[in-house]
Amino acid sequence: MSRGISPQGIPIAVGLMLMSVVACASAQTQGASSATESATSEEVGSPQAQAATPSSGRQEDDRPGIAVWPFSNGGSFGSDPWDYASLEVGLQQMLITELAQNSELRLINRSRIREIIEELELGQTQYVAPGTTAQVGRLVGAKYMVVGSFVDANGTMRLDARIDNVETSEILTETAAKVQDDRDELLALVVELGVKIVESIDLPPLPSQVVEERKSLELTAETARTYFMALRRDDAGDLDQARQLYRRVVSEAPQYTPARMRLQQLGGEIP
Repeated sequence: MSRGISPQGIPIAVGLMLMSVVACASAQTQGASSATESATSEEVGSPQAQAATPSSGRQEDDRPGIAVWPFSNGGSFGSDPWDYASLEVGLQQMLITELAQNSELRLINRSRIREIIEELELGQTQYVAPGTTAQVGRLVGAKYMVVGSFVDANGTMRLDARIDNVETSEILTETAAKVQDDRDELLALVVELGVKIVESIDLPPLPSQVVEERKSLELTAETARTYFMALRRDDAGDLDQARQLYRRVVSEAPQYTPARMRLQQLGGEIP
């Protein structure tokens, strides 16, 4: 004899099945809701998550790309000369760092610029033709190339910059920015240079509060010189010496985070 469900048990069985279906549906709804909240938090939350969004493939980064060419020595002189070769890459990195404070811009990594310049065997000269900067700019995905120069006249530093349009190989402005002050105000000079560059090509400006905060960071001329030397030793592959120099910068200017971040990347001990 079949042992199926009796007529009296049918309502109970149906009820149990309905409860199971409802429970599964509820669990799926909660899971979907949780996933949506997680995605929203990742995409709209922190600046780090926003910066990571383009590389994850979810959407294309359409911010204007800016690359900075190594600075050139425009004729420095004085009784206390710096290592001007270090200053060329040091000012380049400092300007990249300051422009990168603006989340509306996409900055090209300095190491990528160096790789392309070396691959194309482009020597560092005082004047770089717009066609050359455009060639490099296209290879690194930049829309604008900033070409800077400096003159250190007995401890008074002057910084100049022009901006090239990578897409057209034209100079947008020959004297986009010109700032001058004492060596000890070098960081503030670079911050102001970044502000003038952005203004000259009508890009979204960095909030004035951030500009003032960056200018107020303490970075003496000697500490800046040590940082520049660290960058040059880093580029040359002398990582032991680079770590020592970065560590000195962190000790002297703990608020200047680029040196700290690079020291951490190299596995150096933070003082």
